Amino acid sequence: MQACNGYITTVDETAQFAPGKNPNEPTFVISKVGIENGAMYAAIVGGWDAGYPGWIKGRLLVGEPKHVPTIGTFTLLDITTAQAVYGHGSATFCFEPDPDFEVSSTI
Repeated sequence: MQACNGYITTVDETAQFAPGKNPNEPTFVISKVGIENGAMYAAIVGGWDAGYPGWIKGRLLVGEPKHVPTIGTFTLLDITTAQAVYGHGSATFCFEPDPDFEVSSTI
């Protein structure tokens, strides 16, 4: 596993991740966890409300950092795929907050 200079957390597929002191924003949803062409990935969407810098919608690939302005950097470390047809997988990632971002004490 790669070194992480932030917080390592695991989020279930379709669950919300709220890294800030305000539990309502910014929030992120992890979905579509899987393996494609040998590469692990997880889709991520979220951030601040529209019109404010700090929004992401795309794929996280293992080991590739993605920066969200004013919030921080997400780096996917590992995934667990769903174990049943209607089950959910999970994504483990490193969240490195920007210097001015106020992090929740619960992550």
